[in-house]
Amino acid sequence: MILWLLVYSGIIVFLDRKYLLLRDTSTANDKPYSLSRVQLAWWMGFVLCAFVALVFAKNNPNFSVPTFSDGILIVMGISSATSIAATVTDVSDQSNNPLSRHQNSEGNGFFLDILSDKDGTSVPRLQTVLFNIIFAVWFFLKVWNDGTIPDLEPNTLVLLGLSSGTYATLKTTENKTTKSVG
Repeated sequence: MILWLLVYSGIIVFLDRKYLLLRDTSTANDKPYSLSRVQLAWWMGFVLCAFVALVFAKNNPNFSVPTFSDGILIVMGISSATSIAATVTDVSDQSNNPLSRHQNSEGNGFFLDILSDKDGTSVPRLQTVLFNIIFAVWFFLKVWNDGTIPDLEPNTLVLLGLSSGTYATLKTTENKTTKSVG
């Protein structure tokens, strides 16, 4: 699986450098990275690489196809829904107030970009990143050790869904300004 993750990572890096695959829609020259796009590419990579690695495993001479559990499909759905919600929010922000979007600022590097909103680093973004890293490492180890695509427990899915949902909901306020009353 490591080989497939390296190949996948190389493809993603190439596509990002050439086509800005993981970047926010932005007017900046150095466009910042998008947390929702990174999350979608992250889970797609782990699931796709696990699938390919298990199909071509030495102990699978008939190339039988591993099955995807409901939990894995839900994780992909959570990542897709998060990306869709972020894109819808960005499109709305661009049409309502395109000049004041924090995404139009120059990127500050991968980690700062995905962890930051207009006010700097954000706890909900950090939570989303950490939970996705922890469960992806667990997923990788289960595939590596057990030779199967693991299922995620319902509470794990709820945790990942709440984390992504919190990020997506708070994203709707990122580019809003408050009017002072006085």
